[in-house]
Amino acid sequence: MNNTAEKKEEAPQPYANELVKLDRVEAALKELRAKYGTVPDFTTKVGYEKGKKGVRELTSYRTSTDKLRLAITEPHRKFIERVNNYGKELIGKIEAIEKPLKDAKKEVDEAEQRKKEERIARLRERLEKEVTSFLDTAQGLDSTDLAELYDDAQGIDTDGYFDITKEAEDAKGNVIRQLSDMHAAALERERLAAEQAEIDAQRRKLREEEERRAAEQAELEELRRFKAEQDANKARAEQEAEPIDTDYIQDDPDGWNEIGNAMQSVPTEDLADTGELIAAHREAATHWDQALEDLIETGIDRSAAEAVLTAIANGDVRHIAFNA
Repeated sequence: MNNTAEKKEEAPQPYANELVKLDRVEAALKELRAKYGTVPDFTTKVGYEKGKKGVRELTSYRTSTDKLRLAITEPHRKFIERVNNYGKELIGKIEAIEKPLKDAKKEVDEAEQRKKEERIARLRERLEKEVTSFLDTAQGLDSTDLAELYDDAQGIDTDGYFDITKEAEDAKGNVIRQLSDMHAAALERERLAAEQAEIDAQRRKLREEEERRAAEQAELEELRRFKAEQDANKARAEQEAEPIDTDYIQDDPDGWNEIGNAMQSVPTEDLADTGELIAAHREAATHWDQALEDLIETGIDRSAAEAVLTAIANGDVRHIAFNA
């Protein structure tokens, strides 16, 4: 074998004969480019004449080349037109056979599509009732009921949703996420509500305690006022009253006369709080007023009646005391 590679014959170029005439034009381009490749100065007479000659020659080459192109392609263009017309005719005849088949298929396909759409609509309606309705049920529930509803949602079965299985799975996931968020929000609301209730209870207790203390303070103020009034009445009575036997009346170094002496019968240290002290005052004052009224009705002067009651309250009259 020799080392020289065998030359393969080149495949003939399609329509080579038709292109020969055009090849001649291409060969002339070299000469035309040399003559007219540079634009002359048309402002001079020589340049103008040279340019004018170039325009005429190039125009002649251009128009003759275009006519040559049309002449070469005319048979081919007529053939292409014939092929196009013939092909369109054949296509029309094929479509005439094809169309009834396509129409029949389309009718069945559309019927199947309608059935599918109806089936999907029913499945979505079922999905609404069985899955997404969990969110409607959840409205207004407390944390305990939401926790139970969340557990129920975890058990939703999406196997029977066929065409919309993925949609059902997504809906289930969305329901579970929202129920979880709602449960967390309910827990937070209930925690805040419990804290607020405790704060309100404490405030109410403090308010009631303040009202109780204010009432007790008012009672004490009334007691002091009553004591001062009784002391003033006693002083006036002592100045205006006729001398009476006062051997049984003892001095009162603490300044507790009348009602004060009646209250001394209940030791302060034995009273649980100010409320009991006030209650004792009320009871003694009631007995004092009743006794004072009875003595005055018998004809005894008010000052003398008060002196007698003071002696009784002080325990200076034997076998007699302010008792219920």
